[in-house]
Parts: sequence; C-alpha cells; structure tokens
Amino acid sequence: MMQIENPGPAGRTGHGLLTALRLPLPPRPVSATCLLFAALFLVPCVSVVPAVRAQSAAPGAAQPAATDAKAAAAPARQKVVLPGGREDGSDLAINLPAWPEDRDLAELQQSVRPDLRFFVDRRSIELVPGGEFRFTLVARTASGSRNVTFEAIRCATRDRMMLAVGSPDRRWSPARFMRWEPVERNDPIGMREVLWRDIFCPGRRPLETLKEVMAVLKTGLPRDLVPID
Repeated sequence: MMQIENPGPAGRTGHGLLTALRLPLPPRPVSATCLLFAALFLVPCVSVVPAVRAQSAAPGAAQPAATDAKAAAAPARQKVVLPGGREDGSDLAINLPAWPEDRDLAELQQSVRPDLRFFVDRRSIELVPGGEFRFTLVARTASGSRNVTFEAIRCATRDRMMLAVGSPDRRWSPARFMRWEPVERNDPIGMREVLWRDIFCPGRRPLETLKEVMAVLKTGLPRDLVPID
C-alpha cells in the first residue's frame, strides 16, 4: 500500500489552481508542494511515500514453492493508443515501459529551480524510426513528491508529446491531450529542450543508437557534437 502526504492550508490553494487549469484532482489529499508542482507542469500530482516492507514470515510457517513463483503469469504490459499515429492515419498502439526504478535514473542538469531534480529512465528510452525518441521523465521535489511521465520527442521538427502519466499505484494512465507541440511549450524550466538539444538530437540530428544515448547520459556530448547556439 502507498500512503499520500496530508496537505497544509496551502494545499487547498493548490487544489483551486488545479481546478482552474482543469487538471484532475488526486483521489486523496496530497502536499501543497506537489499540488503546485502539478499545476506548474500541467500533469497529475503524485506524492508517494513507499510502504514499509512486510515482516518476515514466522518461523516454521509454510513457504511458497519456488515453482509457484515461476508459474505466476507476468503482468501484461500496458499500452496507450495514439489516434492517427500511423503514416496512413490509423491508430497506433504503443507499449508503455515498466515503472522507473531509482537505479535506472540518470539525472539531468538544470539551474533554474534548484529545489527540483529531473531524471530520465535509461531503461525506458526507445529509438523509433524517423528520429523519434520515447522515454520516461521523472521530476522530484525536495520533499520527495514526484511526477512521472512517458513522453516522445521528434528531432527534425523539435516537437514533443506526452503519452502517459504515472499514478500512485505505479501504473500508467493515457495523457489527456496526445498531440505534438514545440518542446518548450508548458515547460518553463526547459527540461524537454535540454533533452532535445543536449541528449537526443544534437544539431537536430538524432543519435543513431541507444549505446550513443547511454554514453551521452553518462559523460555528456562529444566535443564535435556539442550544439552551437
């Protein structure tokens, strides 16, 4: 089970801001920081406190057979349907990645808001033919609140699209508006611009392999690929 932080008086102000922006209110109260963060980035607010691990079984208690765990069916991957996403105008079903784990996160550098930290999930990155990248972006506040989104960026057109948003139960929900728009729109801190310019598409040209992307996330762009403003 996951717990949700209780809001202070400012939390009610955050609820009003989300209502004014026509964003979905969380099913239970969350912190004021999380609400204001959600209103800033136009995505649902998720403030998660990990549940305490269950206590070990009492000595002598029956243990499940190892074969039972192997026999359990793995959960089916979630999908999101992008209307008219194919070249012929038909709908496109996109597999959503596994929920991001901390060990797979690579931090993105920014100095606009030192109280916020942004990460891309290395395991989620997908290179799509035509110079498109799909990836999970994690934003975390100093209080531990986080927002998780699955997005796409197109190099040639400098566009981005939000495909799905994360929920407190570690599942995905389709984004309310799935459409291509400039990378800087609804992104005052400019993290999608950073991903487009410094990670995926230096000089508007997409990196050719995921191996190159992983190297850039680890050490930065090679000198000959650093974009010139």
